[in-house]
Amino acid sequence: MRDTLWYHDDCFRFEIHTLTHHTRMATGLLFAALLSAGTAVAKDATLRPWPAGQPTPALQVTGLDGQPWDVASLRGKVVVVNFWASWCGPCVDELPVLKGLAGRDGVAVVGVNYKEPRDTIERFTQDHPLGYPVLRDRTGDAFKRWTPGVMPTTILVDRTGRARWRTVGEIPPDDTKLRAAIDALLTEPQHRTNNQK
Repeated sequence: MRDTLWYHDDCFRFEIHTLTHHTRMATGLLFAALLSAGTAVAKDATLRPWPAGQPTPALQVTGLDGQPWDVASLRGKVVVVNFWASWCGPCVDELPVLKGLAGRDGVAVVGVNYKEPRDTIERFTQDHPLGYPVLRDRTGDAFKRWTPGVMPTTILVDRTGRARWRTVGEIPPDDTKLRAAIDALLTEPQHRTNNQK
């Protein structure tokens, strides 16, 4: 029996024209694994405004020391929130860009690790010194609330604590769009009225 199967999203693209009974079963299991994992990896970044009408979720996670951490503690700065994992190749590839952003005045970068054990994160950060705080999303709840399920995802939070921009995929070394968005947020007044949130 011949069937055609085609699958496409931002992270995975493949087409299979001839499916036998066994390959249909194996392909079904692959789809189930992809869809149930809830996490995909993207190589190419796209900068888009934060989704209209979607409020900024709370970001209350823990540091590597186990202490609670809240993005609200960085009000007054433009915050670059990067969701990553050590097994994510594009996440590792964009580290130099994030390190460069961490050195800017008025900008704070935080890396939120997705569900990895503390010892794995500590080994990784010893091999790859980041130069910015690493936080733990032990359950994956923050990842679900802040991202479209793709890694890496980087969110720009303005100085009032509101999510404004989101980059899905690896930030390229020659990026200008994310830097321009940060520059624009740095020039905005810090105080907004409640109806602007």
